[in-house]
Amino acid sequence: MIKWSYDEEITAEEFIRRIQPIVCDPVSTLMECDGDMWLSDYSKLVSAFWRLKNAVDNMDKEEDTLEMLSKMDEQNAWDE
Repeated sequence: MIKWSYDEEITAEEFIRRIQPIVCDPVSTLMECDGDMWLSDYSKLVSAFWRLKNAVDNMDKEEDTLEMLSKMDEQNAWDE
């Protein structure tokens, strides 16, 4: 599960579905306007940036935790 907001976790598929319009709509406008961007589109991209960054940071933390637990299990197996 991926944290979407403070009190909401969603699946990876739902995350992609929700992030798509936040990124694609502003980028589409940006391309149509030859690089000009509305402030509201900029705000959407910043929101997408933080959601993606937090999701990856949380995945990295979980990966590190799983790696640490795996090493501890290996250590315990050798101790027995």
